[in-house]
Amino acid sequence: MEIIKITKNNTSFPTRPRDILVGRSISSLWGDKWVPLKLINPSNKRVTLRKNCKIADVYPCIAVEELSPPEKIMANSHSFEQGSVPIRSVEQRKELLHRLGLQDLDLDSCEVSDRWKDQLLQLVEKYGSIFSRDKMDCGEATDFVHKIHLVDERPFRLPYRRVPPSQYEKLRTAVNEMEERDIIRKSNSEYASPLVLVWKKDGSLRICTDFRWLNAKTAKDAHPLPHQADSLAALSGNVFFSTMDLTSGFYNVPLYEPHKKYTAFSSPFGLHEYNRMPQGLSNSPATFMRMMMSIFGDENFSSLLCYLDDLMVFAPDEVTALQRLEMVFSRLRSHNLKLTPKKCHLLKRSVKFLGHVICADGVRTDPDKVNTITNIREEQLMESDGVTPSQKKIRSFLGMILYYQHFIPDCSAKAKPLFRLLSGRQANPRGRKGRMPKKQLSAKPSLKQSDWTSACRTSFQTLKMELANVVTLAHPNFNEPFILAVDASFDGIGAVLSQVSPGETVARPVAFASKTLSRSQMNYPAHRLEFLALKWAVCDKFSHWLKGRHFTAWTDNNPLSYILTKPRLDACEQRWVAKLAAYDFDLKYVPGVKNTVADAE
Repeated sequence: MEIIKITKNNTSFPTRPRDILVGRSISSLWGDKWVPLKLINPSNKRVTLRKNCKIADVYPCIAVEELSPPEKIMANSHSFEQGSVPIRSVEQRKELLHRLGLQDLDLDSCEVSDRWKDQLLQLVEKYGSIFSRDKMDCGEATDFVHKIHLVDERPFRLPYRRVPPSQYEKLRTAVNEMEERDIIRKSNSEYASPLVLVWKKDGSLRICTDFRWLNAKTAKDAHPLPHQADSLAALSGNVFFSTMDLTSGFYNVPLYEPHKKYTAFSSPFGLHEYNRMPQGLSNSPATFMRMMMSIFGDENFSSLLCYLDDLMVFAPDEVTALQRLEMVFSRLRSHNLKLTPKKCHLLKRSVKFLGHVICADGVRTDPDKVNTITNIREEQLMESDGVTPSQKKIRSFLGMILYYQHFIPDCSAKAKPLFRLLSGRQANPRGRKGRMPKKQLSAKPSLKQSDWTSACRTSFQTLKMELANVVTLAHPNFNEPFILAVDASFDGIGAVLSQVSPGETVARPVAFASKTLSRSQMNYPAHRLEFLALKWAVCDKFSHWLKGRHFTAWTDNNPLSYILTKPRLDACEQRWVAKLAAYDFDLKYVPGVKNTVADAE
């Protein structure tokens, strides 16, 4: 049943009766699109309503629900623990979800008892309006608009990119669907960007736009995105996790009316412009993140994580999880945002988020992404001839590896032969002490077949093997002390941050870190390299976790354990000691045979 809202006509109309009052009301459609109205004639004379006389404005209602203040919502949330909800069977839950139009929402996979599943189902039924019914059913945020500020307003007009005639029908269908959903509209703009067609895996078409010319004229927004490590470090002590994804994320934000003309794009079917914020604009992520932080910022890192259109709610128990889910659902509804039911994974003990698998035990790599990386063959890194290494493909491979570098001990040193290919420098014979010669070859314009050496091949296979056998990193507990182990060699420096969890006796790694050496650092003696590893790990890599807390640093270099109290230091070492003075830690000597985790060899 369609629900509509009726308000008094706000536009002047020559034949509208002046003495008629229209009552504001919410009503369903009767029969063949009939709407009941409440009219009042406060005058003493008879008023005639002429045919086709406009007397009111009618709007479709997005949802008709009783809104509760936040205090009442949280008070009602306590009923999750005491409330008696009838336990439904699997078929009954599916039937109810089907009646709500949410058959894609999988509640049976929730890793809780049937009692909690029914509590969750009751919550979903209450906030059913926040779930999309199809892929184009996105919300429209209230109180937020995206503005485009240009530093150069001179118009540009680019021709559309030709489309194969066999794809005309799919393109026409996609354009018409977006126009019907009010995502785009026909345009008379003096600006025109080319259309880009992106084909999905299922064969459907996604319309994108090449906004490079518009972005070059746009003043950039500096609003930051959350750091991934900061997000994943906030999960200690939680057991239940729920991930959600906003439907057509950026399309939830309306565009500022005077700036819609800037987003015009051309296609074989004419000129259109966006009503909603599209992908591809340089400031779209900043605007979207600002909106999400204004909605959930007070709860970010404490009860949920927010990264663009991805949300994860975490909690230590079922009651808290349901309370936090209700808080999220309530805020989404009040700001008219919608979730994709198929991408909602609620009350799980293990979820995928930001390319990682999150569970109570810690953080590990996503096996699907790891399989994709480890299945890369050596010939896939070569040019079309199959024997010459390709810098572009090697850079792509290293980019995927470095995304998980905090799982791989001494990642930088193990990847050094491949990095050398990107810089165009071959491995030169080392001196007696393993140092690089002073003369270095200049960067080469391209690679040759002989550049792919046995060291490169070993590095490639080692990185894949290490990634396939990574350990689960523990969630950092900032109420417990850290242990930092450092080591160095002429190939690089390495460190591992670990912690002994309450009730355990063995330290578990929290994060690995490594770094290759510069040309000047390769000339350092062994004791200075160890000192460099300590200074880098404490003051640079893990400073945000270690500052203000007591921790223990391990080194396998015995002279380094006295460096902080050594009376005679050169200028460089004095600067490093001054930087380390801001941290509270104990420096202990641990023989190398016991300090193998951070070993940079």
